[in-house]
Amino acid sequence: MSSVVNGSAVVVATSPTVQLAQIKSKQRVRDLAEVYTHEREVNAMLDLVPDMFPSEVDPANHDRRFLEPACGSGNFLEAILRRKLVTVTSQRYGRGQRFEFRVLRCLTSTYGIDIDQENVEQARRRLHDVLEWHLHSQLNTRDASTGFYAAVTHVLETNIVRANTLTDAATLILVDYQPSRGNAFLRRWSPLRDSEPAPVDLFSMDDEPVQDEAPVHYSLLADNPEPVRKKASA
Repeated sequence: MSSVVNGSAVVVATSPTVQLAQIKSKQRVRDLAEVYTHEREVNAMLDLVPDMFPSEVDPANHDRRFLEPACGSGNFLEAILRRKLVTVTSQRYGRGQRFEFRVLRCLTSTYGIDIDQENVEQARRRLHDVLEWHLHSQLNTRDASTGFYAAVTHVLETNIVRANTLTDAATLILVDYQPSRGNAFLRRWSPLRDSEPAPVDLFSMDDEPVQDEAPVHYSLLADNPEPVRKKASA
C-alpha cells in the first residue's frame, strides 16, 4: 500500500515495532493486489514530509491530517501515529486530561481506508495498541480516565473504514475533528472530495456541512456519535 494523502499535499508513499510480512498469502495478492509496504520504505516516504510532524521547533504540530487510501493492515498509519506521539509527553502535557486530549488529537487527524474488512480491523487494533503502549511508556500505566478508551474506539471506527477509495470517495462520509477549548472537539461530517488534481483539503465543502453546534468533550465522543445540538435557552 503506497500512498499517503494529507491536508495540503500528496506523497506517494508497533509497542516496539513489529516486523510484518509484505504479503499474507498468494491468494490475497491475486484477489486484492495486496502487497504491504516494508517498514524501510514507509519511513523513507514519511521522511520526505518532516514539516507534517512535531519537531523541536514545532512540538505541538499534532493536527496535520493524513489519509492512507489503501491502508492495508496499517503499516503507514502506525508509523504516522508513532511520529505524532513523540512530543506528547507527561513532561509537556502532565498526566491528566490535557495529556489524553493531545493523544487523541494525534489519532483524530489520522485516517485510513481499505477494501478488506480484515485489514481494517487489524489496523484499528494496531493503532489502539500504539496508544495503549504510549500511555504505559509515559504514565507507567495503561489505565486512563473515564471515557478515554471509549473515545479511542469511537475515533478508530470513524477514521479507519472499509471502502473502495477509487469508487466510494464522493459518498464516503468521514468525520473532521477540530480541537476546541476545554479538551473538546467540534466535528464535521462530510464526504471526501472527488476531484482532479489531488485536493488541497480532504473534505468536501460543496454542501452545507453536517456538524456539531457545540463542542464535545473527548470523554463524551462515544456517547454522542451524532451531531450535538445547542441546548435551547430557558
